[in-house]
Formats: sequence, structure tokens, C-alpha cells
Amino acid sequence: MSFEITILGSGSATPSYNRHPSAQLININERFFLVDCGEGTQMQLLQYKIRYHRINHIFISHLHGDHYLGLMGLIFTMHLNGRTTELHIYAQQELMDIIDLQLRMSNTVLKFNLIFHPIQYYGSKIIYEDEEIQVKSIVLSHRVPTTGFVFREKQKPPR
Repeated sequence: MSFEITILGSGSATPSYNRHPSAQLININERFFLVDCGEGTQMQLLQYKIRYHRINHIFISHLHGDHYLGLMGLIFTMHLNGRTTELHIYAQQELMDIIDLQLRMSNTVLKFNLIFHPIQYYGSKIIYEDEEIQVKSIVLSHRVPTTGFVFREKQKPPR
């Protein structure tokens, strides 16, 4: 199994010249998963020559701005560039309220289905699974409710 992580941003709430707000891209067998989406994520994707339309699953750890304020820009760019493939977002329910407000206030109806998966921040749970991998949420200690994500390869049956 091919597994690669690209750190798009690792800075804190205030961006600096060489460190952008939090965003990590996980490539598992040419399937792309985004963990957090701070401001500047789109520019980092461009810099690393990663096509954002290949991202089908986005995981947001918590609702401090440096972890999600780039999300609406990315969603709007996907919409403006004609995305039709559904997009899955895994985050606390309150993020869906923010997304709904942004879409309503901009009078935007997305050209693709946005599938929201609310996650609990008080316990571990498998939140995504396919034939090759499993993603489990874990509780993290932070000033606000925060979730970590464990990406794990599934055991293949012996031949």
C-alpha cells in the first residue's frame, strides 16, 4: 500500500511567511484525504501540484479558525470549477451550521452533493471505512472539543 503525507500547513492561528495554518494531505493509493483546511490550503495544493478535485474526504479536527477557515474557499472553488463528484466532510455538527450559513448568504446551490458526517468529540469511533483503510476518530485534549484521526490499513487475508 502506498501511503504519503504532505504537510500543507503546520502553523498556529497566526500564519507566518514559511508556515501556513493547519492542513495535511494524505495520499493512500492515489486517493486523497484532507485533514484540516486552514487559510491558504488552496495555494499550497497549487504549489504542490495536487489537484483539489481528487480530494473526496475532508476531516476537520476542531473549530478553531486556523483549522477550517480555508474550507469554504475550497468548496466554492470546487463548485466554480464544475465539480460534480460528491464531497464528504467529517467534523463536529456546528461546522455544518457554518457551511449552511455561508451557502445561504451567498445564495449558492452547489453543483455537487456535500455529504456531512457529524463526529462526536467525546469518544472513539470508526468514521470512515472502505476495502483498504479505516479511519477512527480519537479524543484529543485542547481548549475546545477536538478530534484526532487515525488512518489504518486493513489487514489483507492471507493468500
